[in-house]
Order: sequence, then C-alpha cells, then structure tokens
Amino acid sequence: MKLTLLVLSIFILSSCDFILEKFSKKDDAVEQSFSVDSSSTDSKNINGEVRYKYPNGKLKSIVNYKDNKKVGVSMTFYETGEKQYEIPYVDGKKDGEVKWFYKSGRLYRLTTYRNGVKQGPQKKYWEDGKLKSEMDFENNMMCTGLKEFSNTGKQKTEPQIQVKHVNLLRESSMYMLELSLDKKFRDVQFYIGSLINGKSLPVKVNSHMSELETKKGKAVFKFSIPKGGKINREIPIVAVVKTSYQNYYILKTKANVSVRNPN
Repeated sequence: MKLTLLVLSIFILSSCDFILEKFSKKDDAVEQSFSVDSSSTDSKNINGEVRYKYPNGKLKSIVNYKDNKKVGVSMTFYETGEKQYEIPYVDGKKDGEVKWFYKSGRLYRLTTYRNGVKQGPQKKYWEDGKLKSEMDFENNMMCTGLKEFSNTGKQKTEPQIQVKHVNLLRESSMYMLELSLDKKFRDVQFYIGSLINGKSLPVKVNSHMSELETKKGKAVFKFSIPKGGKINREIPIVAVVKTSYQNYYILKTKANVSVRNPN
C-alpha cells in the first residue's frame, strides 16, 4: 500500500513564507517506525512516531500520530543536524507556539496558533536574542501594527500613505487620487476598500477589496463625475508593504473627496 505522508519543511515565497511540504516514499527515505492500526476498519490509521529522512539518510523530522492525525510536538531538523522547528499539534491541527530556530539553537521566530490558524502575536528575534519584529494575526489574517527593530534595538518608523488629489473635471470629467508612501519600498500594493474590523487584511484580499495597479510604489485611482454631478464621500485606502525582514505593514487611510463637476 502506498502511503503519502506530510512533513514540515520551509519554503519562502514572494507573498509570505510557508512551512508545509509534501513528501512521498519515492522522494524521501522514511524510517518505518510507525504502526498501522490493523483493528481499524479502513486499516489506514497511523499511530506512533514517524521519522522522515533526507535522501542522504540524515534525520529530517520526527512526527507523532494518533489515528492518522498529528499530535504532540513535531520536530524538523536542518540537513546538518540542528533543530529547525518545533510544531505543537492537537488532533491534527497546529495549536500553541510554533518555533523556528537558527542553526545556533537560538530562537528566530515564534508564531502562535489556535486550532490550526495563526491567532495572536508573531515575533522574530535577532540571533543575540533581541526582538527583531512583532506583528499580530487574527484568524490567519495579518493585522495592522507591525513593529520592527534594528539589531541595535531602535524601532523603525512605520510608513504612511500619501494621497494627492488631482482634479481634471474641467478637461475630462475625471478625478484622480495619486497614492504613494512617504518612504521607499520595493514591494507595495494598494487597494480600495476596508480592513476587516478596521485592522485585519482578508486572506483572500481580492474578494474583499479592489486591487489597484501599483508600479514602483505608486498607484492611481480614477473615477468620473458626470456634468453637474457632485461627490461627497470618504474613500478607504489600504496598502500592503513587504519589508526587508520579510514582514508586512498593513496600512490604511481615507481620502475625503468633496467636489462638484462645474461643467
């Protein structure tokens, strides 16, 4: 019977960093230290400790199962042997503090999970133990309020959204908002819309907000006002900014637009 097992590893992607990777017996050597519950009606339940190995035979991870679900604290190791992750599971779901370590054994990142989703603070540390960054998650959603610190302990200043109003009503019945930040960042995306509960970025952001074409940290929001028409409203704006520490600032502001087309 072919078994496909899941083992935790690390990927760093452009949007965020994930630590789930699929392995099968044909790709990695797996030490057969688990037991199959033959009393189960489907005979597929895995119970006990499973040890996954790199192709060279070195230990990659240790995972405990009960009735085919991960339980207890799983551990993943660098190929050089040092511990990389500690991941607590309850009934197959991450629950507790997931820890990512430097090869030196010092803590690099701590993320709090509840019932399989990120819930609460995520902290990163410099290798000397000083706090590097801190941000909150709510039901897997990134929240406003990211704090980052240099290796000397100095807190970085959060960028701010800048809005420039451009009135083109006399020429084209168009009104524009030119969006940018007060600091330069390479990876910025602007949206028109509101955060959930005023602080949380939806996981499927494009289902909740309108994405603006953003180039070199700038975006333009255009809308038309018919002849003789008037607009008086607040336009909610959100910016998602990736930092050099691989974190994300979730920024928000509102543009007050009160204007009449005189034509």
